[in-house]
Amino acid sequence: MPPIGAKKAVFQIAATRMKVPPVRGRGRMKLLFIDVRKAHLNGVCDQEVYVELPKEAEVEGKCGRLKRWLYGMRPAAQAWEKDYSHRLQEEGFERGLYSPVVFFNKATELRLVVHGDDFTFLGYENDLDEIEAKMSSWYDIKVRGRLGDGPGDVKKIDIVNRSITWTGEELIYRADEKHAGILIKEFGLEDTSEGLTSPIEKDVEEEG
Repeated sequence: MPPIGAKKAVFQIAATRMKVPPVRGRGRMKLLFIDVRKAHLNGVCDQEVYVELPKEAEVEGKCGRLKRWLYGMRPAAQAWEKDYSHRLQEEGFERGLYSPVVFFNKATELRLVVHGDDFTFLGYENDLDEIEAKMSSWYDIKVRGRLGDGPGDVKKIDIVNRSITWTGEELIYRADEKHAGILIKEFGLEDTSEGLTSPIEKDVEEEG
């Protein structure tokens, strides 16, 4: 299952589970969105690879041996996937049999789909707190938001050119309006008739 398809599957589960009343001691189920900064630089270089040092290093006649893969190197993405998978499995996550970027923790019921450096978790509030702290100790992360009913939770978030909105009763999953507008303009589909509005623009206005 590709990452986008897997994320949609998680959102479908979330649409039902996020409406369930809070579980004592665990809270309510929510979606947590985390980005890892400079993700590929976390992949350990387990080969003998040497690179030319920049002039600023002022070590003429010498080269450097890589400890971590650099962006643009073919093994970097694979090493990054290996790194986060190992860490997650140590925390009790099981990796998907048909998609290696899908994870599930039976003990906590945490679900996760990874898309490059983008991590989407579904789980109970307290368990999300714990995995967020773990991720922060492993990597340099940016918490994009937690979708839910709490006072500090976001109600809408953009992800992979799509938007996810939580109304309190349902999840609305749709193409990002900004990109829809770009496509309309790119293909010359704007309605230039005076007083008329395109269906997509009308839809956005009614929501807004």
